[in-house]
Amino acid sequence: MVESAVRVLNIVFWVAAVLLVASLVLFNAQVVNAVLMVVVVACSGALAWYEFRLNPMADTERGEWTSRQLFYALVFAITFFVAFLYILTVIF
Repeated sequence: MVESAVRVLNIVFWVAAVLLVASLVLFNAQVVNAVLMVVVVACSGALAWYEFRLNPMADTERGEWTSRQLFYALVFAITFFVAFLYILTVIF
């Protein structure tokens, strides 16, 4: 059950990420960009959380992150702060 939810989240993440990049480059639809950014933040956060639960730090030799943990955590952190500022500009 969890594996199928992760697959769906992964698909939604990649579709939203591609649409967000295309929307930022081609269009100036601020509301669409804001919605896509929130979807990317939510999916990357959930996927990062799943990866950290799947590979806990206590089980690693020196506390290193896997490449998936690093990728989803970086995407979450970057899009979270950018979305915070971007959504404020869309609202106000």
